[in-house]
Amino acid sequence: MPPPLPRARRGRDLIVCHAGGVEAALIGGICIFKADSLGNVCRHLLELESLPEIEAPKFDQPAEAVPDLAEVVGQYRAKRALEIAACGGHNLLMIGPSGTGKSMLAARLSGLLPDMPESDALETAAVRSICSLPVTYVGWRSRPFRSPHHSSSAAALVGGARTPRPGEISLAHNGVLFLDELPEFDRRALEALREPLESGHVTISRSMRTVSFPARFQLIAAMNPCPCGYDGDPELECRCSLNRIANYTTRVSGPLTERIDIHLEVARQTREVLRGGHTSEETSAVVRERIVRT
Repeated sequence: MPPPLPRARRGRDLIVCHAGGVEAALIGGICIFKADSLGNVCRHLLELESLPEIEAPKFDQPAEAVPDLAEVVGQYRAKRALEIAACGGHNLLMIGPSGTGKSMLAARLSGLLPDMPESDALETAAVRSICSLPVTYVGWRSRPFRSPHHSSSAAALVGGARTPRPGEISLAHNGVLFLDELPEFDRRALEALREPLESGHVTISRSMRTVSFPARFQLIAAMNPCPCGYDGDPELECRCSLNRIANYTTRVSGPLTERIDIHLEVARQTREVLRGGHTSEETSAVVRERIVRT
């Protein structure tokens, strides 16, 4: 017996309200009509009038511009680590003084990743829809990049509320979650990331219901080597005591750091390197092509 046809190929039509037209049109191979009221639907079914059909979207529209890797001057070791992380889907932790470009590097990872296949893009679009975030045709297969503030609660990161809703890790599904100033996050919020990093989903239980949301993301984190940020800096003096440094670094638990594959020290670039500009730096497009070939 042949396998059953996908729902979109069973000869069925779909009627949605105007507001849901853009999201519904992402499903290929099905006729989608939009209606203003239930009366319009009834008249359409009785063949008294015809509802307007939503045109098939044009997915060849250029994606929104993302930061280019060529804008980061120097940091060749860090760029290589970023490329390796993109190739293997590895989690990455960058440790270094303030102003070394850790945030700039992290913001460029999503531009190195290949576009999502249609099935993954639909999953990501569904999560955005649940959170009432806009879903557009422009670059809809591009990888999401989420960068929550370090004051975010555990519920904001993993999801929650009385009626369970997805958190940042689900909005980063199939993409990148960047946590800057990692030790400044609430410890309970960080510990809540451990299971989703392993399983690729998060389950939220409340008294009335239990909901599972997808959460397959790539974690990129950054932190200073000490509270003031200048431990090991050749130009600026660190004034933190050994106890303060130890208390700062141990805010991130061992079980969480064990789930981060690459730990990278990011040093400050010399003035000579910075004066050279970015004219000879590799662009994201060049590195991405190499990643796709791999």
